[in-house]
Amino acid sequence: MNAQVTEYIGQIDVPWQVEICNQIRNAIYSAVPAVEEQVKYKQAYYTVDSKQLCVFFPAKGWINVTIFNAESLEAPAGFFEKSDKPERKGIKIREGVDFDYSFLEQLLKQVA
Repeated sequence: MNAQVTEYIGQIDVPWQVEICNQIRNAIYSAVPAVEEQVKYKQAYYTVDSKQLCVFFPAKGWINVTIFNAESLEAPAGFFEKSDKPERKGIKIREGVDFDYSFLEQLLKQVA
């Protein structure tokens, strides 16, 4: 794991957001152990073989996750945010809402 991303997550002011970011990060590594991570554009940014995989970052009331090369991904209604870009699938994870990190892992494995 990259120390820059560890520091990025550690600088988040909101404890529940730190917890969710760490869970996302663990899900990414569980799904794609060979992933490379860095902080880029003020986001935790992940690549596999120089190909974009995903990013995540805190927003005001949620953590945003974007999965790239995601045209073929399918999920239950409402899981992904609406978008005009089918190659990018956005997810908002909010405080107090159950989130299935194992499903996130499955999605990441599919696009990796």
